[in-house]
Parts: sequence; structure tokens; C-alpha cells
Amino acid sequence: MALGVQGAAMALQPPTYVCQRTESPLVIDGKADEPAWQQAMPLSPLRDIEGPAIPHRTQVRMLWDDTYLYVHADMQEENLWATLTEHDSVIFRDPDFEVFIDPDGDTKNYIEIEVNALNTVWDLFLTEPYRSGNHALHDWNIPGLKHAVHLRGTLNNPNDKDEGWSVEMAIPWTSITGHSNQPRKVQPPTAGTTLRMNFSQVNWQVQPDAASPCGYSKKTDATGSPLPESNHVWAATGAINIHMPEHWGYVRLSDKPAGTWESLPVPAAHAATVQLFEQYCAQLAHRKQHGAFHTAPTLPHGVQADVLLPDFFRYSTTVARTGERLTLDSNATLTHSPATRALPLIYLWVHGNNHPGDTAFWGNEFRNYAAAGVNVLIIGGTAEQIAALTPLATQHGMQVIAWLWATNRPGDETALRHPDWYAVNRHGKSCHAPQDRPFVEYYQFLCPNAEGARKHLLAQVDALAAIPGIIGIQLDYMRLPDVILPRGLWEKYGLDMSRELPEYDYCYCEHCQQLFRARYGRDIAPQADADAQWREFRLQSVADFANALIARIRSHNLSAACAVFPTPQIAAQLVRQDWSRFHLDLALPMVYYSFYNETPAWSAACTSQAYEQTQHRFAIAPGLHLPDTTPEQLPAELSALMSASPAGIGIFCDDLFTPELQQALRNWLDAQIAPPAPAHKETSDKTTLLRTAQ
Repeated sequence: MALGVQGAAMALQPPTYVCQRTESPLVIDGKADEPAWQQAMPLSPLRDIEGPAIPHRTQVRMLWDDTYLYVHADMQEENLWATLTEHDSVIFRDPDFEVFIDPDGDTKNYIEIEVNALNTVWDLFLTEPYRSGNHALHDWNIPGLKHAVHLRGTLNNPNDKDEGWSVEMAIPWTSITGHSNQPRKVQPPTAGTTLRMNFSQVNWQVQPDAASPCGYSKKTDATGSPLPESNHVWAATGAINIHMPEHWGYVRLSDKPAGTWESLPVPAAHAATVQLFEQYCAQLAHRKQHGAFHTAPTLPHGVQADVLLPDFFRYSTTVARTGERLTLDSNATLTHSPATRALPLIYLWVHGNNHPGDTAFWGNEFRNYAAAGVNVLIIGGTAEQIAALTPLATQHGMQVIAWLWATNRPGDETALRHPDWYAVNRHGKSCHAPQDRPFVEYYQFLCPNAEGARKHLLAQVDALAAIPGIIGIQLDYMRLPDVILPRGLWEKYGLDMSRELPEYDYCYCEHCQQLFRARYGRDIAPQADADAQWREFRLQSVADFANALIARIRSHNLSAACAVFPTPQIAAQLVRQDWSRFHLDLALPMVYYSFYNETPAWSAACTSQAYEQTQHRFAIAPGLHLPDTTPEQLPAELSALMSASPAGIGIFCDDLFTPELQQALRNWLDAQIAPPAPAHKETSDKTTLLRTAQ
């Protein structure tokens, strides 16, 4: 009997959110019209509780201060109705909005708050999820809880069409950080604290009913039972059961003001934690069916059974990237040892348009990449090609990010039918015309302000986002053409680019010039390369285009990544790409030192500078250019990059990733792993084992 499902943790990536501070007072009226609310970043959209995406009809935002955690949810709804008016009623029998907070992430002692459109609240405390057999504390209340609803329509009136409703809450930290059986704490949490949270919107299918007090009745099936409710949640659990806290999202409290983009990576231990809880839940199911825990289960790779008794078990596993040792027992007590290392995630760019349809070739390649230590594949090609390769990658334990060329669109038949979409240089030459393209024929850059080009790229995002199993989309060429080439490439093209040259300076299309005049009330200065406002206009135009694509990526519950030049300052100077303004989850700087006549140490220095220039607001994974290195040199270059503490390391690219380089990577990763901690002392005395485990 196999307990649990391998790969489930990978399939359900949890959402994350950085909750920022408000220093201005908030009036809890349901409207959220204060400046802090307007600036607060929205959470990723709700989705079906079992995992699939849904139309984006609800937007949730959060803020915090020293007294409260604030939540606002705005929901679209054509039929506003509610019936329950008594505090601590079972509110989800009406349409409702729900908040779940596990303050320390141990899956125990968490808060649930439900509210309906009548502003009736059910606040309860759960010492453990329902699966444990324990009961929630329904008569537990949150002193000082503030809550309000705002209706955009008329309640309980089926004769009109409503717009929706919103909920606003101020939840006191004294109840969040205290437990039902502990004194409430006076001190608020500190910036950097991480909570586990989830949100849920429950709705029902209804029909007008004049005999009903609220004007509606729930639709029923052939037996007369109400049709199942919809459960739309922030963090999908994979089952119609939100009380699986190991799947909930991560919320980190920030000391930055609302409106500053910050990203939060999923903790390295998340997948291992979920894997342990899968075994835990399977054991609970076995005991329910057979009266005892399974004493000889088949376990997934990496999970060990430290103790297996009919009435007690303890599992453990090690997180490869951090060395953390996680243990989980039948009491749902989760412990973990401190991290002993910080291995980077290894990203590999893959040209998925090579060997189309050859699953045997790609299956063998992916097996080798996984064995070498690659964690994430950034796969390019058509949506169909990426979709075909994604299952092969996940079979070998790797995740997939789809690779999208953004402003540079070589051979894009749709774009080529629209000459006005293309970037234009200072001499009036367009990237649309083959004879006028800069440097190389495939430099076919679109204007970042061309509305048609923006809609076209948003459609490309939507097409890639529909690929099952991907975790994100990576933008490439999210910039303008090189106004200045990296120093190591000047001789290749026979150019002296110590100053900006007009033929490589983009985008001077008439639309951009009109937008500039409207914004600054003047024309571009005659000496355009010295016009600071004109430079700023183009930097922000590229960032605005990038952030529109990034917002669309995130609307599909996917991570947003971008391949960028070495640092925001270098990128702004060379290609009008100040990527510190991008709302990214992951930046992959191309720190290709040979392009700049530099050494590997320069790549590490750039990575450190990039973190400083972005204020550590999102993850950075510098990219290695394989033509620059050999299997003998690779370990030293990897170690040099690691001195900058990156979140990952990118490798460009699969065509050049020889078996010798793969083995060099594997050897380097193995060398970073510290010796394992001593195993638990073996004993045959079951009483001693049980006492030690508990």
C-alpha cells in the first residue's frame, strides 16, 4: 500500500504575499478608500479549492500596523443575499468571505473568521484541523475585532442586478498572536514575521423565490438537496477541504510602506512539509478503515519512517537545498532542525523547439538534467511545444517556467502585419524594415507604448498560462535595442560605443513623442542623449510594459520572472531597462563576464550590486554563460556566484550543457552538502520509542 501521492506538493504551489504597513488611520467601513488601501498590492486571484483557475471576480488586499492586521476583499456578485443575523451562526450557509490565520505555521491553533453580506460574523478558534478528530472552539471571540461590509446593490432583492459587495476587517494582533488557552500578547509581531494564511469565498447557486424571506432559494438537484457551493480560495488545497493548513499561503510582514513592490519566495521546506502531511493524512485514513496505523507502508523517495507502531508513527525527511531535517508524528507535531546549507535553485534554459515531438530524446535529456541537479527548466518554443515537454520535466522532479520573448519578436507574423507597432530610432528607421534593423536581423523590437503590441503580448501570456503544470512565465528581451553594446562586443560589430549613437537609440516613434509632449509639455531636446526626462520617459515606458505583462502573469496564479542585464544601473544605461522597477518574483541577470571583458569575480560583484539596487525586494538568480567556462572551471565560477548569496543560478543553455558540465555541476552540488546528522538511536523497546517520539 502506497501512502500519499508523489508530486502533489509540486502541483500545488502555495501563493505568497508581502503585507506592508500603513501609518495612516483606516476607517473600517467596508469601502477601503483611504490612500494606503489604494496603494496596497492585491493578492494573487482566488482559484477553485481543488486547484483550477477561475474567472477573476474577487480582489483581496492586506495591510498592518502595530495594533491590527487589516484585510479588505472586494467581490463581484449579481445577486446579493444573506439571511443569518446571529453572531457565531454557521455563516457559510450564506454567501460569505472567510479569513484563516495560523500565526506560527505549525498547522495548529489557528483562527477562522467568516462574514456575510449582513456583516454577521462567526469567529472561531481551532486547536487542530477537523481531520484530527478534535473540535473547534465556536464560542471563542476576538475582542476588539472591527468589521464592516459595503454593498454595491440591494440586498435580498431579486428584481435588480447587483454589482457586488466588499468586506473590511481590522483583526487585533492580541488575538492573532495569542491562543485560546494562553494570555493574549500585548506586543505586535515584528517586520519579517511570516504567517500562514488562506482566504475563501463561498457562494451558492440561487434562483428568485417569492416565498423566501430573502427573495432567493438555493437551486437543488433531483433529490431536492441544494447544489454544492463554490469554494474559491487563495491557496488551493487539492480537496474540498480548506482545513489543510500545510497548503495555505505565506504572508510576510514588511516594514515598507504600501505600494512598494516586494516578492516572497516559497520556503525551501514547503514541498517536504506537504509531503510529510500527505503521509500523515494517509495514515489517518488507514486507521479510520482498519482501526490502526499502517506499520509497513510504501513511502515516497526521501521520506523515512523513524517509528511505525499501530498507535503511533513518526516520519522524517531532509530538505536538500537547506539540510533541514523535518519530522512529523501521529500527533501532527511538526519539528525541523536548523538549516545547515543554502544550495541555490538551478535553472536551465531549454530550446523546446529543437527535436519537436521527440519524447524519447527529451525524456533522456531531462533525466540527465535532473541527475545533474537542475531544479527548474525555462523552456522556450510554441505553447504546444512547451505543453508537450512540461509533463516530461515534472516526471523527473523538475518544475517548468515558460520562456516568452517580449519586445523582441523575430518572425512574429501577427506583429509584422502592423508596422506601427515597431520601435523607431533617432534617424526615423524602424525595426520593422529588414534593412534597418540594428546589429542582427532578428532584432525586431516592438515599441513599449504601442497599444496593439501590448495587447498582442498579453495574449501571448494568456496562451502560455493555459499550459498545465507550469509554475511561471519568464520574459526575455524586455527592453529596447542596445543603445550601447557591452564592451566585449564592440570589436565584433566594428563599433566604438563610448557614446550613444543615433542609429541605435530607440524609441522615437511618433506615438512616443506625442506621449512625451503630453507628459512634459515640450519636445525632446535637440541633444537627445543629454535629455534626462526623455531618458526617464523611456525607462518608465519599458517598466510599465513589463509590469502590465507581469500583472497578467500573476493574474493566472503564476510566478513572474525576467532575464535582465547584469544590474539595473547597467541595464538602464545599455538597453533602457531599469529592472528595479519591475514587479518581479525572480530576476535572472545575464552576468556574462566575457561580454564585458571581465572575470568571474565581476559576475558575483554584479549580483551583490543588483541586490542593493533592488533593495532585496525579489529573488535574483544570476546566469552563467556556458561558452565562458569549462568543466574544470565551473566549480570555481559557481562558488564565486554563491559568495553573493543568490536565490538561484541560471545556466545558459541546454545546447551547450555537455555531460562533462553536467557532472561538474553534480559534483559541486554534492560538495556543498554537509555530512548528515546522526540517525536516531535504534532500540527495540516500543515503550522507549513511543516516549522518545512524544
